[in-house]
Amino acid sequence: MIKLQELFKEKMHPVVKTLLITNVLSITGWAFVNPIFAVYVINNIKGGSLEAIGICWFIYWLVKAILQIFVSDSLDKVDGESDDYFTLLLGQFLVILVPLALLFSKNAGELYFIFLIYGIADALYVPPWNSIFTRYINPRRISFQWALNSTGYNLGSAFAILIGSFLALTFGFPLIFVIVCLVQVISLVNLLSIKKYFLHKKKEKKEYFFPLKG
Repeated sequence: MIKLQELFKEKMHPVVKTLLITNVLSITGWAFVNPIFAVYVINNIKGGSLEAIGICWFIYWLVKAILQIFVSDSLDKVDGESDDYFTLLLGQFLVILVPLALLFSKNAGELYFIFLIYGIADALYVPPWNSIFTRYINPRRISFQWALNSTGYNLGSAFAILIGSFLALTFGFPLIFVIVCLVQVISLVNLLSIKKYFLHKKKEKKEYFFPLKG
């Protein structure tokens, strides 16, 4: 049975630690608005309806599901890790634009376009994140470190949903979109801290980069 203090002593590569923080921040940021997004659309968007909301998410998931196959296939065919890293940065940058666009959206047509961009952003973000995380993970703690990722954004999302609903009720949705944007900016800045690991030559032949001892 793992003790609480062991969580803070968990041996992990700096890249994995940074990716964990980035993913937790990114997903937690969206949790401020996603559960109450329907309320925003119906009350603030011209032509906003349950049907429009459904179309938004249909566009997002369809675009992400299809595009990420081509993105991941292309990344696997290129030597070196810089392509993975810069694709990850591009995806995270596009994610920053989404809450800003939602803040100024006026009608359902604009929402559809924004969710198209959102789908593209996540299709660029998810494959390289998974790829890099897999290569740098501690092979002796695979399940646990993947669980840390899941638990991190689960807990973060739980609190973000609770706080976001109260903030939206008290101060309105503009503040929520600004918070989401700021959290995504922090996620991007966090990713920049590990650029030194991805500007080297070609991918090494070994599957994992984690420095094992003993």
